[in-house]
Amino acid sequence: MRDFIERIENDLPGTFVVADMEAGLEHLSWAGGTLRYVDMLIVVVQPTAKVMMTADRTHKLALELGIERIGFVGNRATGRADVDRMEAFAAERGCELLVAIPEDGAVPEADKASMCVLDTAPDSEAVKAIGRLADRLEGLFVTA
Repeated sequence: MRDFIERIENDLPGTFVVADMEAGLEHLSWAGGTLRYVDMLIVVVQPTAKVMMTADRTHKLALELGIERIGFVGNRATGRADVDRMEAFAAERGCELLVAIPEDGAVPEADKASMCVLDTAPDSEAVKAIGRLADRLEGLFVTA
């Protein structure tokens, strides 16, 4: 992964790479961290104790590796209380909750059909939230 990202940086300046890594801390710990040189680490968090505990460990390890920009994306929010909990979690770590993606039945339905929710339910609430995330990230990294 490190070699791939470095090659993209060198061969295609201005290109954005978004890598969806497996859940867990391995990518931050293997041989100094596969993700040590990223511009921003986005940690997906859900409003459950177990997921938040893992997200907290991920955040701490990222800081130890020197990753300066860390943001959180909330997932499977079922209401305002979930969003508030995830926003507080991010704020307690000096970070921002970039977006909260709601629990959306369109996502597992697309998965059952082995399709992308963008194709099966492009107007679903989850897809709208992901669009807001893309806009936020573009705003953070694209300068006029």
